[in-house]
Amino acid sequence: MPRPPLLAACLTAALLAALLAACAATPPAHYYTLPDSAYLPPAGRNGPATAVQIILAAPLDQGGLVYQTDALQLNFARQNLWAAPLEHSLAAAFSNRLNRSGSGLYAPHNRHHGAQVLKIYIEQFQGTYHGHTVVSGYAQWPDGRTRPFDIRTPQQGDGYPAMVESLSQGIERAADAILP
Repeated sequence: MPRPPLLAACLTAALLAALLAACAATPPAHYYTLPDSAYLPPAGRNGPATAVQIILAAPLDQGGLVYQTDALQLNFARQNLWAAPLEHSLAAAFSNRLNRSGSGLYAPHNRHHGAQVLKIYIEQFQGTYHGHTVVSGYAQWPDGRTRPFDIRTPQQGDGYPAMVESLSQGIERAADAILP
């Protein structure tokens, strides 16, 4: 017995809708960590540490990596995300780099609540269409002195993994730039 044409049309439409929905499914998220973002207390150094606090510009505090697509537009990734809150990863990375410089003892603000706080304001932390990454902002030392930084690091290769590696190199150079 042949199927009525209306039923066949409805089944075909339902099948097409299901196929389109499957094609439009959200791709899986990818999570990234900054190299050197696990805080390692320096061996053999004791005493009060200066707490490193990161203050992110509002657009950077959305959880995704940021890419500048042209002179005016920023793209906030939805499937390429930071695995941990960016301000915590940056505080650990800056603390580690500053500790390796031998200029004092530093610890992320979320792990150490010392009397002294080094505030690092991050205004840009992104890849760009120019083929480099940008890490810029300024540091405010406990005594009130400020040190700006604007680091541009060439990105070696394409994609988010290469961008994260370049941003990590930018953090190292920014930490060196803010040292008194």
